[in-house]
Amino acid sequence: MKKYFIVVGLMLIATVIMYGVGIRINFSHSYPPGIYLVSKAHVYERNDLVLFCPPNNAAIHTAKARDYIRSGRCDSSTVPMIKRIVGLAGERVEFTPTILINGVALTDSERLITDSQHRPLTQLPNFMIPENSFFAYSDHAPKTSFDSRYFGAVPMTNIIGHIAPLYIF
Repeated sequence: MKKYFIVVGLMLIATVIMYGVGIRINFSHSYPPGIYLVSKAHVYERNDLVLFCPPNNAAIHTAKARDYIRSGRCDSSTVPMIKRIVGLAGERVEFTPTILINGVALTDSERLITDSQHRPLTQLPNFMIPENSFFAYSDHAPKTSFDSRYFGAVPMTNIIGHIAPLYIF
């Protein structure tokens, strides 16, 4: 029994150390499940893959209630998300059959009207990305990912850091 507590204690210490150096485990389907490394940056740009807390809005609360996203430590009471920055402040987002950012279509970006259980999804109007915000998109699983198509722009201050895969399961 004593060995059990020692092993559990060592595993807990190792987990805290790994978290402290930026190691995260992804179990979502928006990006491949695996072990990722988070690193801070002073500037975040288009095409950066980032870990961020989703905005604290009604669409996120609905997503949490429907189990699209788990509970966690973000202000929205959810876990952070991994997505790619595809639009920046001042750019126009249009919802046509495909999503357009300043008139340029995102690959496979059709917005769904309902989820897999036929419940309605948020249908945002066209908008301009606000100052100090970005449009988040999953280029790994674009057809089924829950991203800015449904919850809108994300404040840059919600970014935890760049994220890069270390080991994919």
